[in-house]
Amino acid sequence: MRLLAKLLRDGFDLWVGLLNLLGMRSPAWEWRKTRWKMSLEAKIASWEMTERGIRAPVRMCPGCRELVDRSLSVCTACGASMTGVPGGGSKRLFAAVLPHFSSLTSVLITANVGILALQLVLWGTDPQMRGFFSILSPPWVAQFSFGAKLTYAIVKLGQVWRLVTAGFLHGGILHLGMNCYALSILGPLVEDSFGWRKTLFIYTVCDIVAFSVSAFFRPGTPSVGASGPLFGLLGFGIIFGRFRAGSQGRAISQQLMSWITPAIVMLFLPGIDNSAHIGGFLAGAALAMFIDAGEPQTPGARRVWSILTTLTLLVLLGSFGAMIVAYPENVSLVSR
Repeated sequence: MRLLAKLLRDGFDLWVGLLNLLGMRSPAWEWRKTRWKMSLEAKIASWEMTERGIRAPVRMCPGCRELVDRSLSVCTACGASMTGVPGGGSKRLFAAVLPHFSSLTSVLITANVGILALQLVLWGTDPQMRGFFSILSPPWVAQFSFGAKLTYAIVKLGQVWRLVTAGFLHGGILHLGMNCYALSILGPLVEDSFGWRKTLFIYTVCDIVAFSVSAFFRPGTPSVGASGPLFGLLGFGIIFGRFRAGSQGRAISQQLMSWITPAIVMLFLPGIDNSAHIGGFLAGAALAMFIDAGEPQTPGARRVWSILTTLTLLVLLGSFGAMIVAYPENVSLVSR
C-alpha cells in the first residue's frame, strides 16, 4: 500500500509539473490542482484505513467497546453478539475487492442490464427488427430461451418459472432504458421506507402476478419487461401513501399520481402488455394494505420476514436455475 501511495503521489506531481510547463497556472487551474490533490489524498487515506482493517487481529464489541479476537462470534467480556461487526482477514479483503452495490435497486438494474447484454453477446441483434424502437433488440430465440412469458410454454411445458424470468428480459436498449429509469425512481422510494427485504418481496410478487394475468388474458402473445413489477411498485406507493401514511404519505401519493397519466397513455400504445401492467398495479395496491413501513420490530415479525426473504430468494434463484437447465431444450424447440 505504501508503494502504491508513493507511485500515485509521484505520478500526480509529474502531471502537475507537466501542466505547469504548459503554462496552466491561472487561479482556476490552481484550484483544480488543489481539488485533485485533496481527492487523491482522501482516496489513499481510505485505502490505508481499509488495509489496517484487513490486518487488524481484533474488532470492537458494540456493547462494551472491548477489543475481541476477530474469529470470535461472542464478546468474551460482556457476551454480546459480534454478528454484523466488520472484522479483518479474508472477508474484509473480499469486501474491499468485490464490486459494491449500494441498494437492491442497483442490483435489479444491474441484473436487467446484464441479462440483455448476455443475450446480445450470445445471439446478437434480431436482423428482422427495424426502426428506432428496435435498437439492440435480441432475436425471438434468445427471448424464448431466456424465459419470456408464453402461455403455451408455461402450461404445456410446465415452465412456470417464466412468470419470474420474463420480468428481467427486455425487447431492446430503449425498452431497457425506460424501465431502468423508472426503477431508479420508484425503487429507492419504496426501499428507503420499507427496506430491501420487503421491497424485494413486493417486486417479486408483483412480477409473478403481472405475468400470470398476462398469461391468462393474452395466452398467445409473448411478453417481457420489468414494467409489470414497476407498475406494482407504483400501485404500492400510491395506495400506501394515500391510506396508511398520514399527511406526508398522502403528499407522496399525490406526487406518484403524476405517473398515472403516462401510464394511461401507455395503455394505448401498440405492442404494450396492458394486462401485465394492470396485474402488477393491482398486486402492489393489495400488498400496500398489509405491509408496514420500516424494518420488523418484534421477534415474530423478524422471523416471518426472514422466512419470506428466504423464500423470495429461492424463487428468484430457482427460476433462473430452471431457465439454465431448460436452456438447451428451449433453443432446440425454437430453432426447429
